[in-house]
Amino acid sequence: MTSKPGRLGVVRIWAGSLVAGSMRRRPSSKLRHSAGVRQLALPLVVLEIVMAFLLSSMLPPAVRPAHAVFEAPLVLAGLGLVAVILRHPHEVDAERVILRTGFLGDVALPRSAVRTVSSVIRTVPGRGPRPVPGEPGAIACSVSSSLNAAVNLDPPVRLDLGAAGRVDAVTVYVSVDYLPAFSAALRTTSSHES
Repeated sequence: MTSKPGRLGVVRIWAGSLVAGSMRRRPSSKLRHSAGVRQLALPLVVLEIVMAFLLSSMLPPAVRPAHAVFEAPLVLAGLGLVAVILRHPHEVDAERVILRTGFLGDVALPRSAVRTVSSVIRTVPGRGPRPVPGEPGAIACSVSSSLNAAVNLDPPVRLDLGAAGRVDAVTVYVSVDYLPAFSAALRTTSSHES
């Protein structure tokens, strides 16, 4: 099962993550993903803040408020992106495995269908849950095109990818920051089922 939030849902996820991050509430899970996107976005936001202050100091005083109104959403959007990725990690429990892409949607898999997870190095164009070109039984679920883990399913799981159609997935490619922690979470829930 896949889900993608609507426009209002995206704004709610983004704003809620930004508020929780500003209140210094720590994310609950260590199953984080998309470190590359976070490591790219955060320096760009810091650079944008520095450049905004430099540019503002060169502008006439009457124009500075308008410039601030323009810059504030850019900075908040960048910080929100980092917060959304941090605050929406993958989730593993006894019934299901939820693979998240922040505000781009997620894929929920029945835990009983997840057999193994392995390390891969793969690039699949696009963002969010999407089919893998040239591999009919595979989907990718990530914020960026870079993927480093393959979740192998048996039996296949039928996933509705919206406009991309339905896929009977046997492999789901994802991005995880620390593969051993993800594998350990899967093993732990598997041993609780036995």
